[in-house]
Amino acid sequence: MSLGTLRSHLRQATAPAHERVDALLPHGVGRRDDYAAYLRAMHRFVASACLPEGTRERYLPLLRADLHALGIDPDAIARPAVASHDPYERLGWAYVFEGSSLGARMLLRQAQGLGFNAASGARYLHEHAASPQWPALLAQLESSAPDADALHRLVVASNTAFAAVEAALLHALRLERVPA
Repeated sequence: MSLGTLRSHLRQATAPAHERVDALLPHGVGRRDDYAAYLRAMHRFVASACLPEGTRERYLPLLRADLHALGIDPDAIARPAVASHDPYERLGWAYVFEGSSLGARMLLRQAQGLGFNAASGARYLHEHAASPQWPALLAQLESSAPDADALHRLVVASNTAFAAVEAALLHALRLERVPA
């Protein structure tokens, strides 16, 4: 299966889950309480997701700093990390996380409109939006050449990752709103 075909298959197989996540913040993070919920959710997701080695260590300090800038205690959000030794499962989780770097570019502009930047409040988005990992992940997908069983595991893991983002956002949106 070519990369274009594999990527198209993954996009189609995860479209409903992706749409559910996008629907939770239909206007992005242009409001302070939506941005706070987004940061809470991403902290929860990154802390608990089955992500490539080093990803958690790279992004959690940035998320903690951003949460502190908004007056939110990140320690109340942490959860244990999901572990997997299955390379296709890990690839599925990475597909969702690294793909979100594309949306992070738009969200970064919105966070900047709220007065946050790479020095305070938008460190995570600034770093994630500039990440070179998406093209690297696409190259890894291309070289993986999954058989039918591996492709199934990749799709299931991608949908599981989207479900984890959805659950984290739902949880964060139910929390008290941050004062302006």
